[in-house]
Amino acid sequence: MNILNKILLASATAFLAFSCAEEKDESSESVQNRILQAFVETHYPDARQTASGLYIIDSIPGTGRVLDEDSYALVDYTITYLDGSYYSYTSDSIARQLGEYTPSGYYHPRILDVAESNAGIKEILTGMKEGGMVKAIIPATLLDGESGSEIIHSDGSSRIYEFYLREVIGNAYAYQVQQLEDFSDKSYNLDSTEYGFYFTKNLYTIDSLQSGESADVRYVGKYLDGTVFDTNIEDTAKKYRIYSSSNEYDAISFKYQDSEEETLSANSFVDGFTKALWRMGYGDHGVAYFYSELGYGDNGNSNIPGYVPLFFELWIEEKD
Repeated sequence: MNILNKILLASATAFLAFSCAEEKDESSESVQNRILQAFVETHYPDARQTASGLYIIDSIPGTGRVLDEDSYALVDYTITYLDGSYYSYTSDSIARQLGEYTPSGYYHPRILDVAESNAGIKEILTGMKEGGMVKAIIPATLLDGESGSEIIHSDGSSRIYEFYLREVIGNAYAYQVQQLEDFSDKSYNLDSTEYGFYFTKNLYTIDSLQSGESADVRYVGKYLDGTVFDTNIEDTAKKYRIYSSSNEYDAISFKYQDSEEETLSANSFVDGFTKALWRMGYGDHGVAYFYSELGYGDNGNSNIPGYVPLFFELWIEEKD
């Protein structure tokens, strides 16, 4: 956003804030609507307002399958606040531009559950065709349960969404399993031991773990493209440029129980990680990859998005 636009936006906001102070009984929703109208008139006078109050800025029709409300969308997106600051994005080029790029980041299209999306996102996505693009302003009232009176950097703020629909997905879990099958065919040629879970280990075990025993574990976590997102091995962290001096890179403790169910309850790792360790013994090296139901689920965790399959190399250290 250029200097003039910032001044115009600030002026419009200040004017509306002053006038709102005179109308103490005016709702925050009404305040937001007036702020948004002033912004659109200044920056996007040709935007088309829908019945819900959403503004369509631009669109490119796709040529593939139509996305309906009961499907999942594989999308690239850019989301900004009205002042041009970034809220979220999928592009590594934007991350580099902002100085936020990290070698452990996930810079790929994301899977969105259309049915579980908020009203504004659902309206944008439903009816899009693969290959299409929509850029729209979603008012705060269509994003959150209640809107605030702030225009910048708040959960009560309107935002600009730019979606590129890469693929319509019928089932997010089946889609991941196919990703895992393709990965397996190229890399390990393994069959799944259960739905969405693939595991192999070396062919010997120095000592078996006994119920109630704990063992030290080293690991490397990757996405299927080979990007290392986490490890507790210092040399590996340095090699893949994710080393942090604030980390101690100690082995983690895994508690073994006779049954898999008890072992899952006794440990706080994601299920796929624990299920792999339960099949290993002292001195073993194993490999596991699994879909998000055994990882970080639909919502993800920290920098790991939802619906993302994970890969782990695991080592259980020898018994003392």
